[in-house]
Amino acid sequence: MNTPHRSPARGFSLIELMVGLALGLIVTTMLLLVFANASTNGQNLARSGMQIENGRYVSELLADDLRLAGFYGETSVRGALYTTPNPCSTSPTGWIGSPFTLPAPVQGYGPMDALSCLPNRKAGTYAVAVRRLSVEAVNPSTISASNAQYYVQYSFCANDVTAPRLIFSTDRALLVLRNLDCTAPNLVRPYVSRIYYVATCNRCGAGDTTPTLKRIDLVGGQLTTTALADGIDDLRLEYGFDMDGNGSADTYLTALGTAGGSTAWNNVVAVNVHFVTRSLDKAVGSGLAAAQQFRMGGAGTVNTPSDGYTRRVYGITIRLVNPSSSREVQ
Repeated sequence: MNTPHRSPARGFSLIELMVGLALGLIVTTMLLLVFANASTNGQNLARSGMQIENGRYVSELLADDLRLAGFYGETSVRGALYTTPNPCSTSPTGWIGSPFTLPAPVQGYGPMDALSCLPNRKAGTYAVAVRRLSVEAVNPSTISASNAQYYVQYSFCANDVTAPRLIFSTDRALLVLRNLDCTAPNLVRPYVSRIYYVATCNRCGAGDTTPTLKRIDLVGGQLTTTALADGIDDLRLEYGFDMDGNGSADTYLTALGTAGGSTAWNNVVAVNVHFVTRSLDKAVGSGLAAAQQFRMGGAGTVNTPSDGYTRRVYGITIRLVNPSSSREVQ
């Protein structure tokens, strides 16, 4: 019986093995490049998304606060005189019952205007002071005797003396103006005074160089600093002045003009806010972080370096509801 013939077993030749290894290396390299590009694109996309979120947050934050600027409670502000007190003072002024005097709702500061209470302020950027009362009224009987917070109280009682029309104090014992029924002390509102500005760092003193939007608040007789948004690289502001008293902005300026009283800070009824966001880390890839020039409306231009960070510019017009609406009804 004949047995079938079988070919002897043989392996790969050296040439075949080298060709296979080369093909495997090529495929592996291509897969690694695909994964690397996907990772890089993902990082750049996440970086861009964070910039957009920061821009939206800052826009909404400033809009919400500036819309409330000049909210001075339920009393009429018609005929009030206005002052521009130092927003860095821990003993604020500008509230007088007779003659009826209030602080200007907003007050702008340009790059050359020095403010002593803005640590690490970035050169060339603007700042704005915002003043108003809290939207939440407080019963004066609930205020602690040791509370250093400033409060404003108006009289709604027809039997109260006409002067002063208001009391501005930290002393609970002085808040005695009565309510509409003349049966108890009227409610009081905490005074809100704050400054928005751009700092060169967030956690300053620890080697941090991330530009940050910060806010200085007067709380309990002390100035407190709060970091609001990382990566805010520049801030420019234009103020809309009501020149004819109808509640609408007639001209936009970055500072007080030369048209007399019409460009006083209490005549600001709108604000154009321009700001630049910067990525928190450097971009990966060529051409993503080239030098740019951003137009900031009437506040000039901003030239950014080619330093590896990506930047975006934002602009928003905010109406100051309280100063503008009070003029519309006059």
